[in-house]
Amino acid sequence: MFNRNCIILVFLFASGLAGAQSNDSLIHALLMDIQSMQVKEDGFFYAGMFPTYRECAGTPHNYQQDNTVFYTAITAFALRNMLPYLNKEDELTAQNIIAKIRKVYPFYRNKHGYPYYGFWATDDPIMPGTYYFQYLKQVFGQGEDADDTVMILMTDSSSDKDVTDLKQRLIDVANLSKQKIIAAKKEYRTIPAYSTYLGSRTVPDFDFAVHCNILYFVLDKKLPWVKQDSATLQLLVEMVRNREYMSTPVYLSPYYVRSSILIYHIVRLMHAFPVPALEVYKQQLIDDAKKEFEASNNVMDKIILSTSLMRLGIKEEQYMPPFTSIENFEKSNQQQYVFFQARAAFSYPSPFKQIFLHWSYINYYFYCPAYYKTLWLENLIEQQRHR
Repeated sequence: MFNRNCIILVFLFASGLAGAQSNDSLIHALLMDIQSMQVKEDGFFYAGMFPTYRECAGTPHNYQQDNTVFYTAITAFALRNMLPYLNKEDELTAQNIIAKIRKVYPFYRNKHGYPYYGFWATDDPIMPGTYYFQYLKQVFGQGEDADDTVMILMTDSSSDKDVTDLKQRLIDVANLSKQKIIAAKKEYRTIPAYSTYLGSRTVPDFDFAVHCNILYFVLDKKLPWVKQDSATLQLLVEMVRNREYMSTPVYLSPYYVRSSILIYHIVRLMHAFPVPALEVYKQQLIDDAKKEFEASNNVMDKIILSTSLMRLGIKEEQYMPPFTSIENFEKSNQQQYVFFQARAAFSYPSPFKQIFLHWSYINYYFYCPAYYKTLWLENLIEQQRHR
C-alpha cells in the first residue's frame, strides 16, 4: 500500500510539474510572438508600436490602418503589471518591448510640451484613411484625453512634475470645475467626477472604464486623494450598485461598450488596490461575470471574464479559456473582437445620446491583434499565479 501511494503521489507531482512547464512554455512562446508583432521601423506606424486597424461600423466599412497610440500604451501597461510574475528571460523580453514603446510616446504629447497625450500623434491627421475626417483636424481638434495619458504616464519613466501636473489638469477639467456635464443621467450631473477629455474648453464627459483607469493612476502614483477622486469613486459605486454596467453599458461607457469589458476594468482596479466601497459588491460582480462568460460567444470576452473571475477568487476549470497553442488562438473568433470603439455621440444630451450612440455610421471599431494576445498572456499569468 505504501509503495502504491508513493507512486500515485509521484505521478501527481510529475503531472503538475509537466502542466506548469507546459504553461511556462506557452507563456514564453506567446510573449515572443507578441514581440515579433512590434513595428521595427518608422513608416505608417512608428517603430515600437503595435499595429491597430479601424473599421467604420456603417457602410462603407472603410477598414484601414490606424496609428493611434491607445492599444500600444495599454499593451505596455498590461506587460508592466505582469513583470513580477515572469521568469528572468521573459521579464527582460517584456521590459524590452516596453522600452521600445516609450520611444513612441513623444509623438503623441501635447504640442506645448504639457504631459497630456492624444489618441493620434500631434503632427498626424486624425482618423487616417477616412474620406473626410482626416482633413478636418482643425474642426474637430486634437483633444488630449485622460485614458491615453494615464496609461502612458504609468508606463513611462515620467517625472514627478509630469504626474502632479496631470493630476492638477484632471482636477481643473473635472465636472463642475468650469463646465457641467450634459451627457449623463440627471442624478449624476452634480457629481464633480473626472472627465474623459483634458481640453479646457471641452464639455465634461463620463466613461465608466476611463474612470477606473484614472483612479488606478491616482492610486498607483500614490497621489493625494481629493474631492474629485472621492466623487469619481462615488459615481463608480453608484453605477455598480445599480448594475448599470449590465443594463446600459453603451450609455455608461461609449468607448468600451461591453459589459464584459466594464467588469474587467472595475475588477482590475479592485484587484490592484483595496477599495472597500466596491468590495461589498464582489459577489454581485462574480455572479455577473459568470453570467456573461456563459452567454458570450466570443473568446475574448471569455478570456477577460476568466481573468476577472480569478482576480475575484474564482478558479473553477469551467471558467478557463480552452486554448493550448497560439495557432489555436489565431483561428478563433478573436479577430472580430472590439475592445475599444469611438462613438461620436458621447457628449450629446439625452435623448439624442441614446439615439446616436447606436447609429452605426458615426461609430468606429478599433482592432489590435497584439493586444488580444496580451490579454490572453495576462490570463495565463493569472492561471499560473492561482495554480
